[in-house]
Amino acid sequence: SRVSLARREVDPLRRRPPFVPSSPPPESFKFLCRANMSGEEEENAAELKIGEEFLKAKCLMNCEVARILDHKYDQLQQTSDDPTNQISQVFEKSMQYVKRFSRYKNPDAVRQVREVLSRYKLAEFELCVLGNLCPETVEEAIAIVPSIKVRIKGRMLEDDAIEKMLHDLSLIKKFE
Repeated sequence: SRVSLARREVDPLRRRPPFVPSSPPPESFKFLCRANMSGEEEENAAELKIGEEFLKAKCLMNCEVARILDHKYDQLQQTSDDPTNQISQVFEKSMQYVKRFSRYKNPDAVRQVREVLSRYKLAEFELCVLGNLCPETVEEAIAIVPSIKVRIKGRMLEDDAIEKMLHDLSLIKKFE
């Protein structure tokens, strides 16, 4: 049961009164809350509203990360004087993950995938998601990356362009 103490209730399990602010929040705080609650500043990947830093960032597909980590692993093995020198568990787990989920193993295929996807003026993260997941149908591609069907900065891919892009990717995988 709750006990009333000076017009504040005390929860017997917590043994302290609930937080009651002594003054209203500043005006700037209210503005931030209204902006977030109204959705004006909310991020939305389907419309490429992901923040300027992320739009400018260089993204890598799993197969590209795998190649980088392999190279780093080889360097660490060559420079290590102690054969029992242990590579960090995080490094090993990361390498296992990207190798497991890499769709392309051949370095030329990796380069070709990036070239094919770059022709369609995709954002970096769109390119990497499509390169990592390799959708087989237009519907899958749109479900995975809805922003490819949204008119953004004059760019909108039609279904036939998406179909051609997916076909090109499947050819690269087939002849890898």
